[in-house]
Amino acid sequence: MKQRTRSAVAALVLCLAALLVMQSQDALAQTGKEFGMKGVTELGGGISFQSISTVTNGNTGDAVNFLTVAPFVGFFIADGFELGFNPFGITHISSGGSSSTQISIFVAPSYNFQTDGSTHPFIEALVGYTSVSNGSSRSGLSFGGRAGIKVEVSEQGLLNIAVQYLQITMNPDGADNRYGSNQLAISGGFTVWL
Repeated sequence: MKQRTRSAVAALVLCLAALLVMQSQDALAQTGKEFGMKGVTELGGGISFQSISTVTNGNTGDAVNFLTVAPFVGFFIADGFELGFNPFGITHISSGGSSSTQISIFVAPSYNFQTDGSTHPFIEALVGYTSVSNGSSRSGLSFGGRAGIKVEVSEQGLLNIAVQYLQITMNPDGADNRYGSNQLAISGGFTVWL
């Protein structure tokens, strides 16, 4: 039942985001720029369904599923090449009477392939910092990547669909083996370009 409720909430958030993006298109001035060209700015965010397998002292545990929401801003420094930032992603996990909060910040350089149509495949590297609080606090380096497509759904709006992998390491002092998590996500989101 909880999974259905979470799925319904995710669908509602996605629908509301789509309506906001489409409504905002009328308010945006015509820029004359094409998506993915030098000087274009991309703003928005995404929602993702994730499966996390924790790693404790080198042993991989059972997977936990949950939703995450994160904003995004990117700037095209050359045609196709985008320097992006995921400035503040928050994930709250509750399971078996315990809970934890994960906060992540990422630099996300990417390449967006130019096509003649309205679909733009992309690949993205993710490098950043993650902090987890669950009674005690741990933090460390995070890295991974994303690949997917951006589909033009309005004059300056994009639907983003991607698969993402992250490796998060948060070793306590004196640890001989890795502590952290492996995160695999399927995400969807909306962005606008200016």
